[in-house]
This record gives sequence, structure tokens and C-alpha cells, in this order.
Amino acid sequence: MKRKLVQAGGSLAVTLPAEVVQEFGLEKGMTVELSVHPRTGAVTIRPGVRLVEDGEVTSDFDRAVDELLDQRADLYKRLAK
Repeated sequence: MKRKLVQAGGSLAVTLPAEVVQEFGLEKGMTVELSVHPRTGAVTIRPGVRLVEDGEVTSDFDRAVDELLDQRADLYKRLAK
């Protein structure tokens, strides 16, 4: 999908098509993550993960913790000995 860069104050911005905004539930002012692949220079934009909302951890945070514990279970067991 090709998009044009537009001027936004002193910066350049990329607009997102309405379908993408709707598909990912994006809203004005929302945080997104931007990364640049070190070898290819590919730019990736993805919705930010909300870990805390209104002072409470979110289900995204709980899921991230569970995944981390699952991935490193053997390591934690060895360290606990």
C-alpha cells in the first residue's frame, strides 16, 4: 500500500486509510509503535500495547506476563534450585 508523506508542522507524517484505522481500532492521540529494520530499512507501524489503564493493569499486560513466564519456565525452575 502506497501513501504520500504530508507536512505536519515541522515534521512529515503518513496518513492511514480509514480501513486500517477501523480494523485496528485506532483513535486520534493514540500511541503507536514505530520501528525501522536495521538491515532493510523497512518501517513498521503498529498499535501500541496498553499495559496500564486507569491505574490498573490491562489484559494485554497479563497476557504478556503469562507469555514470558511460559517462555522462560525452564530457566526459572533452574534458577529456583
